[in-house]
Amino acid sequence: MKKIVFISGATKGIGNEVAQQLALHDFIVLIGARNRQHGKAAVEKLQLNGADAHFIQLDVNDESSIKFAAETISKQFGKVDVLINNAGVNYEFSSGTRPSMLSVDTLKDTFITNFFGVFAIIHHFLPLLKQAGAARIINVSSTLGSLTALSNPENFFYGVNSLAYNSSKTALNALTVSLAKDLAEDKISVNSICPGWVKTDMGTEMAPRTVEQGAAIIIKMATRNDSPTGKFLDDNGEIPW
Repeated sequence: MKKIVFISGATKGIGNEVAQQLALHDFIVLIGARNRQHGKAAVEKLQLNGADAHFIQLDVNDESSIKFAAETISKQFGKVDVLINNAGVNYEFSSGTRPSMLSVDTLKDTFITNFFGVFAIIHHFLPLLKQAGAARIINVSSTLGSLTALSNPENFFYGVNSLAYNSSKTALNALTVSLAKDLAEDKISVNSICPGWVKTDMGTEMAPRTVEQGAAIIIKMATRNDSPTGKFLDDNGEIPW
């Protein structure tokens, strides 16, 4: 039986590259997106290349949408083997807003997508993951969520003082640690993965890495025979929390 992967935010960028690559690994690919037109276009492109791909409408910021998506998948596919929480936002990158001047709304909006939305997806998809037998949850995080990195003046990312984005990824990492312990008895691994600074709409053209390079570690974690759990990883191995 084919494995099924659900990827949020997979209409472009890293998520779309992961979808393309996992289709080549014979996964049934479920693309989650808020915009129906963009989602269907991404699926049609995958299908033209022979992929078994399907569009699932899902708004990360709307729990009722997430619940309905899970119900739709349950009826059509019955399980999810790999859940990739890729959707994310960064409202500070272009503005350069100082942490002390950040609006409460910006902080809330960032957490709604990057943290609360991820938790809601996991919560409602959990029955689907349990049906897979030995499932995997991959949370796309960032080294900017590492307090060790951000507090070290010698670290490359020390100067990236984006309070909302950074703290939302730190919270996401805490979610990974907590759920890895909680879901171990259900044989569901949970890991945070950093794709690096990648040329995407969020990362901009200044980024040194391609989407192919950024997607590689996610694909590796989705396809490897064994899976660790409760880890924070990038291409070079473990990242300090």
